[in-house]
Amino acid sequence: MRKTIFLPLFLCFFWANTSLTAQTADAPWSIGVSLGKAAYNGDIGNGFFNFDQAFHGFVGLNVNRYMSNWVDLSLNGTYGRHGYMEYNENFLTMLTQMNLAVNLKMNNGVLLSEDAKFAPYFFTGLGFVNYTPVEDRGTKGTDFSVPLGVGANYAVSDKVSIFWQSSYNFTGGDDSDNMMGDANTSNMVRGNDAIMLHQVGVKFNLGKKAVDTDGDGIADKKDACPMTAGVATFGGCPDTDGDGIMDKEDQCPSVKGTLAFNGCPDTDGDGIADAKDDCPNVKGTKAMKGCPDRDNDGVSDKNDRCPNVKGVASNNGCPEISESTRSIFREALTGIHFETAKAVIKPSSYAILDKVVRVMKDNPSYQLSIEGHTDSQGNDASNMTLSEKRATSVMNYLTRKGVKASRMTARGYGETKPVASNDTKQGRAQNRRVEFSVTF
Repeated sequence: MRKTIFLPLFLCFFWANTSLTAQTADAPWSIGVSLGKAAYNGDIGNGFFNFDQAFHGFVGLNVNRYMSNWVDLSLNGTYGRHGYMEYNENFLTMLTQMNLAVNLKMNNGVLLSEDAKFAPYFFTGLGFVNYTPVEDRGTKGTDFSVPLGVGANYAVSDKVSIFWQSSYNFTGGDDSDNMMGDANTSNMVRGNDAIMLHQVGVKFNLGKKAVDTDGDGIADKKDACPMTAGVATFGGCPDTDGDGIMDKEDQCPSVKGTLAFNGCPDTDGDGIADAKDDCPNVKGTKAMKGCPDRDNDGVSDKNDRCPNVKGVASNNGCPEISESTRSIFREALTGIHFETAKAVIKPSSYAILDKVVRVMKDNPSYQLSIEGHTDSQGNDASNMTLSEKRATSVMNYLTRKGVKASRMTARGYGETKPVASNDTKQGRAQNRRVEFSVTF
């Protein structure tokens, strides 16, 4: 018998669960009818596992109310025969019992799915039992009782389920069997009489299943967005990007964002929403519209030709070149001379070149670009080669004077960048030049 009682409970934890089984918050009531067997344990003997005893059957009725996903309340009543026979000691009564019980459900969404087809439960409560003797074989009376039991529902459909339950009922009396326990009588059991009830039956779930148009598990009458599947957190409204802001309040519903920006992202975390950030993937400042300004010179890095050196906006973020330095570079345009058709610097050019050396030593952040140019006289290829050699000769001079070669580049452009007409002597003289430009 013990195996018969607890095997279904054990198996339920391995049962496939696919459909609705019991009343819900939307249809909370059910009513059940049952048939069962009562067994006695008391002063005469123990009939719980004595299969030689006569069958004492009863009918039952219960009403159940859904309270939460963990708990149901049930009002249970049974009526039927109850007794025991042992040689000359025996009794037989009509037993009426009723109790109010709390059912602890296993299909609570944690241990098993709330939609489990096979749904076990434990229960306990408080009630009473009334005995009416049959043929004066028993004691008439009423005692309180405390049931402790297990059961399970199996869904046949959304409306109908079959159930089984067994309960051990402690009673408040010891004379239902016409006998009181006596400590001095060895063949009698001391203590109150107890009753075991086993029953199977059918439950009918009452009420209409709530309509859930969008299938999100939230009934339309409680769903703030009944036509669109959502989450309970937002009353049934969706949060497509999962950022904790419902779509109808999210300015960027398809991209995960933050509450500070009404659901829009701030990818680089600089406090500026991507939509307003000119550099959304690089942390910047509000003053630069989300772009960085590493040297803090007021020119954003993307527009700063010298992003690692503090400069001025008028020079595209590079440091301002002094007028005296500009004057030296202008002087160099006409002050550097070479031997005809050669890359040999004439001594008359040393003075201006030494000034360039001083500029470079006084400004260690300067990078110097040296460009050689020729007029259009002669072969184009030869002019290109000559201009490169002359630019290199100037760089070598500056290197010998102490300017690091790593701070300079030399390149020739031949006759490709004239600044005056090559048709006149004066124009050709202007085109034969060495230009300096500073970078950082």
